[in-house]
Amino acid sequence: MKKKIEKNWEYTLYENDGAFILSVICGSVALYTINVELNELEKNTFFELGNSFIEDFAEKIRQNPSFFKNRHRDLPSLQ
Repeated sequence: MKKKIEKNWEYTLYENDGAFILSVICGSVALYTINVELNELEKNTFFELGNSFIEDFAEKIRQNPSFFKNRHRDLPSLQ
């Protein structure tokens, strides 16, 4: 797994065998992460718009983490 983009205390975008996983720090008093694998539409939008899409998508996740809870995935071990 390889880090593609990182913004400290906000999010990290990983790539693992062609899959892109956005790990977003959420919460206020207690912090936790939501790891969302980008679907095909999201990947294509990232390829088209770049980091600005990741910034916006991370903010959507942070603002409504319960909406993305069903998409949460554990991260593969870092290599």
